[in-house]
Amino acid sequence: MSFMRLAQAILLSIAVMAAGCGKNDGKKAPVAGVQDTVQPISVMSSTALSRQVEGHVESTGTIFPWDEVTVSNEAPGVVEKIAADLGDRVAAGTPLAVLDQKEARLNLISAEADVATSMNALDREGARLSDAGMNLRRNEGLLKENMISQSVFDGIKTQFQVAEASAKEAEARLQSARARLNLAAKRLSDTVVKSPISGEVKKRFVSVGETVKDRVPFFTIVDARKLKFRGTVSEAMSSKVKNAQPVVVAIDALGAGGYRGAVTRISPAIDLETRTLEIEAVISNETGALRPGHFAKAMIITEAGKQAVFVPEAAVYSLAGITKVFAITENVAHERVITLGLKIDGTVQAIDAEGRLKAGDIVAVSNLQNLYEGAVVAIEAR
Repeated sequence: MSFMRLAQAILLSIAVMAAGCGKNDGKKAPVAGVQDTVQPISVMSSTALSRQVEGHVESTGTIFPWDEVTVSNEAPGVVEKIAADLGDRVAAGTPLAVLDQKEARLNLISAEADVATSMNALDREGARLSDAGMNLRRNEGLLKENMISQSVFDGIKTQFQVAEASAKEAEARLQSARARLNLAAKRLSDTVVKSPISGEVKKRFVSVGETVKDRVPFFTIVDARKLKFRGTVSEAMSSKVKNAQPVVVAIDALGAGGYRGAVTRISPAIDLETRTLEIEAVISNETGALRPGHFAKAMIITEAGKQAVFVPEAAVYSLAGITKVFAITENVAHERVITLGLKIDGTVQAIDAEGRLKAGDIVAVSNLQNLYEGAVVAIEAR
Protein backbone atom coordinates (compact mmCIF):
# COMPACT_ATOMS: atom_id res chain seq x y z
CA MET A 1 0.00 0.00 0.00
CA SER A 2 2.80 2.39 0.75
CA PHE A 3 4.12 1.75 -2.77
CA MET A 4 0.74 2.64 -4.33
CA ARG A 5 0.54 5.90 -2.34
CA LEU A 6 4.01 6.88 -3.59
CA ALA A 7 3.05 6.29 -7.25
CA GLN A 8 -0.10 8.40 -6.93
CA ALA A 9 1.85 11.26 -5.41
CA ILE A 10 4.30 11.23 -8.33
CA LEU A 11 1.51 11.28 -10.97
CA LEU A 12 -0.21 14.18 -9.17
CA SER A 13 3.01 16.22 -9.22
CA ILE A 14 3.43 15.68 -13.00
CA ALA A 15 -0.12 16.87 -13.69
CA VAL A 16 0.37 20.04 -11.67
CA MET A 17 3.57 20.87 -13.58
CA ALA A 18 1.84 20.33 -16.96
CA ALA A 19 -1.00 22.63 -15.97
CA GLY A 20 1.45 25.30 -14.96
CA CYS A 21 3.18 25.15 -18.34
CA GLY A 22 -0.13 25.53 -20.25
CA LYS A 23 -0.93 28.82 -18.55
CA ASN A 24 2.15 30.49 -20.21
CA ASP A 25 0.32 30.61 -23.68
CA GLY A 26 3.47 29.50 -25.51
CA LYS A 27 5.20 32.85 -24.92
CA LYS A 28 8.79 32.96 -23.92
CA ALA A 29 9.51 34.68 -20.72
CA PRO A 30 11.18 38.02 -21.24
CA VAL A 31 14.89 38.10 -20.78
CA ALA A 32 16.10 40.93 -18.64
CA GLY A 33 18.04 43.68 -20.61
CA VAL A 34 16.98 42.68 -24.21
CA GLN A 35 14.50 44.75 -26.35
CA ASP A 36 13.13 44.20 -29.93
CA THR A 37 14.66 46.78 -32.52
CA VAL A 38 14.29 47.46 -36.35
CA GLN A 39 17.57 47.84 -38.24
CA PRO A 40 17.29 50.64 -40.92
CA ILE A 41 18.16 49.72 -44.54
CA SER A 42 21.02 51.85 -45.82
CA VAL A 43 20.31 53.51 -49.21
CA MET A 44 21.56 56.30 -51.40
CA SER A 45 19.03 58.78 -52.72
CA SER A 46 18.31 61.29 -55.46
CA THR A 47 15.53 63.69 -56.37
CA ALA A 48 12.69 63.26 -58.86
CA LEU A 49 12.85 66.01 -61.48
CA SER A 50 10.31 67.87 -63.58
CA ARG A 51 11.06 68.00 -67.32
CA GLN A 52 9.09 69.28 -70.26
CA VAL A 53 8.12 66.48 -72.65
CA GLU A 54 5.96 66.27 -75.72
CA GLY A 55 3.18 63.80 -76.44
CA HIS A 56 4.54 61.21 -78.81
CA VAL A 57 4.04 57.89 -80.56
CA GLU A 58 6.92 55.45 -80.83
CA SER A 59 7.85 53.60 -84.00
CA THR A 60 10.54 51.10 -84.97
CA GLY A 61 11.83 50.62 -88.48
CA THR A 62 14.72 50.91 -90.91
CA ILE A 63 16.65 53.74 -92.56
CA PHE A 64 16.47 53.80 -96.38
CA PRO A 65 18.27 56.04 -98.89
CA TRP A 66 16.38 58.92 -100.42
CA ASP A 67 16.95 57.40 -103.85
CA GLU A 68 18.58 54.19 -105.08
CA VAL A 69 19.09 53.11 -108.67
CA THR A 70 20.83 50.22 -110.41
CA VAL A 71 22.64 51.51 -113.51
CA SER A 72 22.75 49.23 -116.57
CA ASN A 73 24.32 49.46 -120.03
CA GLU A 74 22.22 50.17 -123.12
CA ALA A 75 24.57 48.50 -125.61
CA PRO A 76 26.51 45.21 -125.53
CA GLY A 77 30.29 45.19 -125.71
CA VAL A 78 33.55 44.80 -123.84
CA VAL A 79 34.19 46.86 -120.71
CA GLU A 80 37.14 49.10 -121.54
CA LYS A 81 37.30 51.37 -118.52
CA ILE A 82 35.92 51.60 -114.97
CA ALA A 83 35.69 55.20 -113.73
CA ALA A 84 34.05 54.73 -110.30
CA ASP A 85 34.12 52.22 -107.49
CA LEU A 86 32.63 51.38 -104.10
CA GLY A 87 32.07 54.45 -101.93
CA ASP A 88 32.89 57.03 -104.62
CA ARG A 89 30.65 60.09 -104.71
CA VAL A 90 29.37 60.86 -108.19
CA ALA A 91 27.26 63.61 -109.70
CA ALA A 92 24.37 63.07 -112.07
CA GLY A 93 25.76 62.50 -115.57
CA THR A 94 29.20 61.40 -114.36
CA PRO A 95 30.73 58.57 -116.50
CA LEU A 96 30.99 55.38 -114.47
CA ALA A 97 32.30 52.96 -117.10
CA VAL A 98 33.16 52.91 -120.82
CA LEU A 99 32.66 50.08 -123.32
CA ASP A 100 34.80 49.48 -126.42
CA GLN A 101 33.88 52.29 -128.86
CA LYS A 102 35.64 51.29 -132.11
CA GLU A 103 32.61 49.92 -133.96
CA ALA A 104 30.34 52.66 -132.66
CA ARG A 105 32.75 55.36 -133.86
CA LEU A 106 33.03 53.79 -137.33
CA ASN A 107 29.26 53.65 -137.59
CA LEU A 108 29.06 57.30 -136.60
CA ILE A 109 31.63 58.32 -139.25
CA SER A 110 29.69 56.38 -141.90
CA ALA A 111 26.43 58.00 -140.86
CA GLU A 112 28.00 61.46 -140.99
CA ALA A 113 29.21 60.75 -144.53
CA ASP A 114 25.74 59.62 -145.59
CA VAL A 115 24.28 62.85 -144.24
CA ALA A 116 26.83 64.91 -146.18
CA THR A 117 26.09 62.99 -149.41
CA SER A 118 22.36 63.38 -148.94
CA MET A 119 22.70 67.10 -148.33
CA ASN A 120 24.67 67.53 -151.59
CA ALA A 121 22.06 65.51 -153.49
CA LEU A 122 19.29 67.66 -152.00
CA ASP A 123 21.15 70.81 -153.05
CA ARG A 124 21.39 69.52 -156.66
CA GLU A 125 17.75 68.51 -156.80
CA GLY A 126 16.80 71.80 -155.25
CA ALA A 127 18.66 73.69 -157.99
CA ARG A 128 16.95 71.57 -160.70
CA LEU A 129 13.57 72.26 -159.11
CA SER A 130 14.27 75.97 -159.01
CA ASP A 131 15.20 76.02 -162.72
CA ALA A 132 12.17 73.96 -163.64
CA GLY A 133 9.93 76.28 -161.66
CA MET A 134 11.28 79.38 -163.36
CA ASN A 135 10.88 77.72 -166.78
CA LEU A 136 7.30 76.73 -165.96
CA ARG A 137 6.31 80.24 -164.90
CA ARG A 138 7.91 81.77 -168.03
CA ASN A 139 6.08 79.37 -170.34
CA GLU A 140 2.77 79.96 -168.58
CA GLY A 141 2.91 83.53 -169.94
CA LEU A 142 3.83 82.33 -173.42
CA LEU A 143 0.90 79.90 -173.40
CA LYS A 144 -1.53 82.69 -172.52
CA GLU A 145 -0.20 84.71 -175.50
CA ASN A 146 -0.54 81.61 -177.73
CA MET A 147 3.16 81.68 -178.45
CA ILE A 148 3.57 77.99 -177.55
CA SER A 149 1.30 75.04 -177.94
CA GLN A 150 -0.47 73.27 -175.11
CA SER A 151 1.53 70.10 -175.74
CA VAL A 152 4.82 71.94 -175.36
CA PHE A 153 3.62 73.53 -172.12
CA ASP A 154 2.51 70.13 -170.79
CA GLY A 155 6.01 68.77 -171.41
CA ILE A 156 7.55 71.67 -169.47
CA LYS A 157 5.08 71.14 -166.62
CA THR A 158 5.96 67.44 -166.49
CA GLN A 159 9.65 68.35 -166.18
CA PHE A 160 8.79 70.57 -163.20
CA GLN A 161 6.78 67.81 -161.52
CA VAL A 162 9.66 65.33 -162.00
CA ALA A 163 12.12 67.84 -160.52
CA GLU A 164 9.75 68.44 -157.60
CA ALA A 165 9.43 64.69 -156.89
CA SER A 166 13.21 64.26 -157.10
CA ALA A 167 13.72 67.10 -154.61
CA LYS A 168 11.23 65.55 -152.18
CA GLU A 169 12.94 62.18 -152.54
CA ALA A 170 16.32 63.77 -151.86
CA GLU A 171 14.90 65.50 -148.78
CA ALA A 172 13.52 62.17 -147.50
CA ARG A 173 16.91 60.52 -148.04
CA LEU A 174 18.51 63.33 -146.03
CA GLN A 175 16.04 62.87 -143.18
CA SER A 176 16.74 59.13 -143.19
CA ALA A 177 20.49 59.75 -143.16
CA ARG A 178 20.11 62.16 -140.25
CA ALA A 179 18.06 59.58 -138.34
CA ARG A 180 20.84 57.01 -138.90
CA LEU A 181 23.34 59.61 -137.71
CA ASN A 182 21.35 60.24 -134.54
CA LEU A 183 21.10 56.51 -133.93
CA ALA A 184 24.84 56.07 -134.46
CA ALA A 185 25.52 58.98 -132.08
CA LYS A 186 23.24 57.39 -129.47
CA ARG A 187 24.97 54.03 -129.80
CA LEU A 188 28.31 55.72 -129.31
CA SER A 189 26.90 57.55 -126.29
CA ASP A 190 25.51 54.26 -124.96
CA THR A 191 29.05 52.91 -124.70
CA VAL A 192 29.51 55.34 -121.78
CA VAL A 193 27.55 54.26 -118.68
CA LYS A 194 26.60 57.36 -116.68
CA SER A 195 25.07 57.94 -113.27
CA PRO A 196 21.46 59.14 -113.54
CA ILE A 197 21.51 60.64 -110.02
CA SER A 198 23.96 62.26 -107.63
CA GLY A 199 25.03 59.95 -104.85
CA GLU A 200 27.54 57.31 -103.84
CA VAL A 201 28.47 53.97 -105.37
CA LYS A 202 26.95 51.21 -103.27
CA LYS A 203 27.97 48.27 -105.50
CA ARG A 204 30.03 47.59 -108.63
CA PHE A 205 29.14 44.49 -110.65
CA VAL A 206 31.55 44.49 -113.65
CA SER A 207 35.30 44.58 -114.33
CA VAL A 208 37.57 45.78 -117.15
CA GLY A 209 37.76 43.29 -120.03
CA GLU A 210 34.41 41.69 -119.26
CA THR A 211 32.11 41.06 -122.24
CA VAL A 212 28.56 42.04 -121.41
CA LYS A 213 25.16 41.90 -123.04
CA ASP A 214 22.82 44.88 -122.98
CA ARG A 215 20.82 45.69 -119.83
CA VAL A 216 23.39 44.18 -117.48
CA PRO A 217 23.68 45.78 -113.99
CA PHE A 218 26.90 47.80 -113.73
CA PHE A 219 26.53 49.84 -110.52
CA THR A 220 24.10 50.62 -107.71
CA ILE A 221 24.03 54.31 -106.77
CA VAL A 222 22.40 55.62 -103.59
CA ASP A 223 21.55 59.18 -102.68
CA ALA A 224 21.93 59.45 -98.89
CA ARG A 225 21.98 63.23 -98.47
CA LYS A 226 18.41 62.78 -97.29
CA LEU A 227 17.12 59.55 -95.83
CA LYS A 228 13.78 57.86 -95.34
CA PHE A 229 12.71 56.26 -92.08
CA ARG A 230 10.14 53.56 -92.74
CA GLY A 231 8.52 52.11 -89.66
CA THR A 232 5.30 51.02 -88.05
CA VAL A 233 3.12 52.22 -85.20
CA SER A 234 0.59 50.16 -83.29
CA GLU A 235 -3.02 50.12 -84.34
CA ALA A 236 -3.99 51.72 -81.02
CA MET A 237 -1.78 54.76 -81.72
CA SER A 238 -2.42 55.02 -85.46
CA SER A 239 -5.11 57.70 -85.16
CA LYS A 240 -2.62 60.12 -83.56
CA VAL A 241 -0.16 60.09 -86.48
CA LYS A 242 -0.54 62.86 -89.09
CA ASN A 243 1.48 64.09 -92.04
CA ALA A 244 4.09 66.79 -91.32
CA GLN A 245 4.40 65.87 -87.60
CA PRO A 246 7.99 66.23 -86.31
CA VAL A 247 10.02 63.04 -85.89
CA VAL A 248 13.12 62.40 -83.77
CA VAL A 249 15.11 59.30 -84.79
CA ALA A 250 17.62 57.39 -82.66
CA ILE A 251 20.08 54.74 -83.89
CA ASP A 252 20.97 52.23 -81.16
CA ALA A 253 23.92 50.82 -83.14
CA LEU A 254 25.54 54.27 -83.18
CA GLY A 255 24.57 55.11 -79.63
CA ALA A 256 23.20 58.34 -80.98
CA GLY A 257 19.90 60.11 -81.41
CA GLY A 258 18.35 63.46 -82.12
CA TYR A 259 18.17 63.13 -85.91
CA ARG A 260 15.14 65.19 -86.81
CA GLY A 261 12.69 64.93 -89.66
CA ALA A 262 8.98 64.94 -90.45
CA VAL A 263 6.30 62.46 -91.40
CA THR A 264 5.79 62.50 -95.18
CA ARG A 265 3.72 59.41 -95.95
CA ILE A 266 1.15 57.32 -94.07
CA SER A 267 -0.31 54.03 -95.26
CA PRO A 268 -4.05 54.24 -95.96
CA ALA A 269 -4.72 50.92 -94.20
CA ILE A 270 -3.75 48.88 -91.15
CA ASP A 271 -1.74 45.74 -91.92
CA LEU A 272 -4.06 42.82 -91.21
CA GLU A 273 -1.28 40.45 -90.10
CA THR A 274 0.74 42.73 -87.81
CA ARG A 275 -2.07 45.14 -86.82
CA THR A 276 0.28 48.05 -87.41
CA LEU A 277 0.30 51.17 -89.57
CA GLU A 278 3.26 51.87 -91.86
CA ILE A 279 4.65 55.40 -91.95
CA GLU A 280 7.52 57.14 -93.73
CA ALA A 281 9.51 60.18 -92.61
CA VAL A 282 12.26 62.16 -94.31
CA ILE A 283 15.46 62.83 -92.35
CA SER A 284 18.27 65.22 -93.22
CA ASN A 285 21.73 63.62 -93.48
CA GLU A 286 23.96 66.40 -94.77
CA THR A 287 26.83 65.34 -92.49
CA GLY A 288 26.65 61.75 -93.74
CA ALA A 289 26.60 60.34 -90.19
CA LEU A 290 23.70 58.01 -90.95
CA ARG A 291 23.81 55.11 -93.39
CA PRO A 292 20.93 53.35 -95.11
CA GLY A 293 20.10 50.00 -93.57
CA HIS A 294 20.36 51.03 -89.90
CA PHE A 295 17.68 49.74 -87.52
CA ALA A 296 16.13 52.81 -85.93
CA LYS A 297 13.62 53.98 -83.36
CA ALA A 298 11.54 57.06 -83.98
CA MET A 299 9.52 59.31 -81.74
CA ILE A 300 6.67 61.03 -83.58
CA ILE A 301 5.70 64.23 -81.78
CA THR A 302 1.91 64.38 -81.55
CA GLU A 303 1.27 66.97 -78.79
CA ALA A 304 2.75 70.20 -77.47
CA GLY A 305 5.16 70.13 -74.52
CA LYS A 306 3.98 69.38 -70.96
CA GLN A 307 5.68 68.79 -67.60
CA ALA A 308 6.48 65.24 -66.52
CA VAL A 309 8.27 63.54 -63.60
CA PHE A 310 11.70 62.00 -64.29
CA VAL A 311 13.81 59.86 -61.95
CA PRO A 312 17.37 58.51 -62.31
CA GLU A 313 17.46 55.18 -64.14
CA ALA A 314 19.08 53.69 -61.01
CA ALA A 315 15.88 54.42 -59.05
CA VAL A 316 13.80 52.04 -61.18
CA TYR A 317 13.21 48.51 -59.86
CA SER A 318 11.38 45.82 -61.85
CA LEU A 319 10.20 42.46 -60.56
CA ALA A 320 7.65 40.00 -61.93
CA GLY A 321 6.49 42.49 -64.55
CA ILE A 322 5.93 45.31 -62.05
CA THR A 323 8.05 48.46 -62.29
CA LYS A 324 8.33 50.77 -59.32
CA VAL A 325 10.38 53.35 -57.47
CA PHE A 326 10.67 53.94 -53.72
CA ALA A 327 9.87 57.45 -52.53
CA ILE A 328 11.33 58.23 -49.10
CA THR A 329 9.39 60.31 -46.57
CA GLU A 330 10.76 60.77 -43.02
CA ASN A 331 13.13 57.81 -43.48
CA VAL A 332 10.31 55.47 -44.55
CA ALA A 333 10.16 53.93 -48.06
CA HIS A 334 6.90 54.01 -50.01
CA GLU A 335 6.30 52.03 -53.20
CA ARG A 336 5.20 53.93 -56.31
CA VAL A 337 4.19 51.65 -59.19
CA ILE A 338 5.06 53.37 -62.49
CA THR A 339 5.18 53.00 -66.25
CA LEU A 340 8.39 54.03 -68.00
CA GLY A 341 8.39 56.77 -70.64
CA LEU A 342 11.13 58.78 -72.32
CA LYS A 343 14.81 58.45 -71.44
CA ILE A 344 16.78 61.69 -71.27
CA ASP A 345 20.36 62.13 -70.02
CA GLY A 346 20.38 59.17 -67.61
CA THR A 347 16.87 59.82 -66.34
CA VAL A 348 13.61 58.15 -67.28
CA GLN A 349 10.06 59.42 -67.30
CA ALA A 350 8.14 57.82 -64.40
CA ILE A 351 4.43 57.76 -65.19
CA ASP A 352 2.47 57.18 -61.97
CA ALA A 353 -1.16 56.44 -62.83
CA GLU A 354 -2.22 57.34 -59.28
CA GLY A 355 -0.32 60.64 -59.38
CA ARG A 356 1.43 60.08 -56.03
CA LEU A 357 4.98 60.48 -57.35
CA LYS A 358 5.83 64.19 -57.59
CA ALA A 359 8.76 66.24 -58.79
CA GLY A 360 10.97 66.98 -55.79
CA ASP A 361 10.31 63.64 -54.07
CA ILE A 362 13.36 61.87 -52.63
CA VAL A 363 13.81 58.45 -54.27
CA ALA A 364 16.14 55.57 -53.41
CA VAL A 365 18.80 54.72 -56.00
CA SER A 366 20.55 51.81 -54.26
CA ASN A 367 19.71 48.63 -52.32
CA LEU A 368 16.31 48.55 -54.06
CA GLN A 369 16.01 44.77 -53.88
CA ASN A 370 15.81 44.97 -50.06
CA LEU A 371 13.19 47.71 -49.89
CA TYR A 372 9.46 47.28 -49.38
CA GLU A 373 6.45 49.40 -48.47
CA GLY A 374 7.03 50.91 -45.04
CA ALA A 375 10.69 49.90 -44.80
CA VAL A 376 12.76 52.08 -42.46
CA VAL A 377 15.79 53.49 -44.27
CA ALA A 378 18.94 55.37 -43.48
CA ILE A 379 20.08 57.70 -46.27
CA GLU A 380 23.81 57.60 -46.86
CA ALA A 381 25.69 60.81 -47.46
CA ARG A 382 27.21 61.05 -50.94
